[in-house]
Amino acid sequence: MLLRSGTMHVDLRCVRGKRLSRILVLACCAAMIGGCTLTERLRSAAGASPPPAAEAGEQNGGLYIHLQTMNDLGMPDAARQADVFYEVERDYTRAPTTTSTLRYAVALVTPDHPASDPDKGKRLLETLLATPERMTQEERTLCAVLLHETNVRLKLETENRRLLETLDERNRSQANSERRVQAQIEENARLRRALAEAQQKLDAIKEIERSIIERSSAPPGSRDSTANSNEAQSSSIGR
Repeated sequence: MLLRSGTMHVDLRCVRGKRLSRILVLACCAAMIGGCTLTERLRSAAGASPPPAAEAGEQNGGLYIHLQTMNDLGMPDAARQADVFYEVERDYTRAPTTTSTLRYAVALVTPDHPASDPDKGKRLLETLLATPERMTQEERTLCAVLLHETNVRLKLETENRRLLETLDERNRSQANSERRVQAQIEENARLRRALAEAQQKLDAIKEIERSIIERSSAPPGSRDSTANSNEAQSSSIGR
């Protein structure tokens, strides 16, 4: 009986051990399956909706290349400016995409470098804004701001040129007036000299007339000397 009881006891322990092993195996399998499912869900969620910080980084990266181009061209380094503009123009010539076109327009409207051409840059900006659907919201905003600033700049440059032309015209007019005044002064001096010479001749004629009158009223013996004097005066007038 004890042996049977012992045998029975041993059998019960074996049965319990087998059941416990099966439960542990099933639990491990369930945990593994659950972990894989959770991992797949996390991966799907990460791929479907990236964090806002990642989106902001991508958006800022789209404008960074344009802002960096403006900064490089604004530096007082002629060699650096030439290298940057050459790179920008080369990329635009090879593949005139929306990004390369906007970058080229940014380079053209940026002032204070030798290759700056605001008129051409303005035309490119207007072309880009004609198809806004090809740009992001940030690119459209940058394009509109640059176009406005370029229009203001071109207007100011036109006004400055007009003022300079007006100033040059006034300077030329003043110079012409000064030349006319100088010519008038010289003409007046010439007329005064001519008047003085004419007055001298007139005085000489008057002197001759006075001598003739005096000779006609003088005695006959003194007429010869008076005639010689009149001839001398006439010869001096002719000279």
